[in-house]
Amino acid sequence: MAYQTAKDTKYQHLVLSDETVIKELLTFRGSIDDTMLNGSQGVCASNTLKMNTDVISLFADLDELIKKCLNEEQVELLEYIAKDYTNYKIGQLLGIPLKTVGRRFNTICHQIKQENDRQWRKVVYTKNLNLRTKSCSKCKERLPATDEFYSLNSSSKDLYHSQCKKCKK
Repeated sequence: MAYQTAKDTKYQHLVLSDETVIKELLTFRGSIDDTMLNGSQGVCASNTLKMNTDVISLFADLDELIKKCLNEEQVELLEYIAKDYTNYKIGQLLGIPLKTVGRRFNTICHQIKQENDRQWRKVVYTKNLNLRTKSCSKCKERLPATDEFYSLNSSSKDLYHSQCKKCKK
């Protein structure tokens, strides 16, 4: 039988549906996670071994969300933030104004939260509520056949467009 310690319970409030948590994880990642943004998949690094398993799982989930919703430029910005570069230095490296660095970081955190919420709703709708699903013709992802995931199309047999809203953007 596994026992939960006080050390373990302090991580229970960390969820990827909270932008503040996402910002903190991304900002301080470099100081606590040697694997940084998929850099050493499958390899346990020195600082990683000291982390609580819940936090390790949280970083793994965070990496999956990053893969699903961010582009290369956004990932590069996150890598600089994790390396504790100043916003000024990041702006220089990316060739963008200082003010833009903070705005882009906020946008990234918001996108990650939105993708997390989308993935959570997808699971709830299909696994818990057993809603009908439909495969997107572009990304091939199987999603709940609802107006949250697909735009309405009155000329279609199932009343939804063939591409999900994310692909239609």
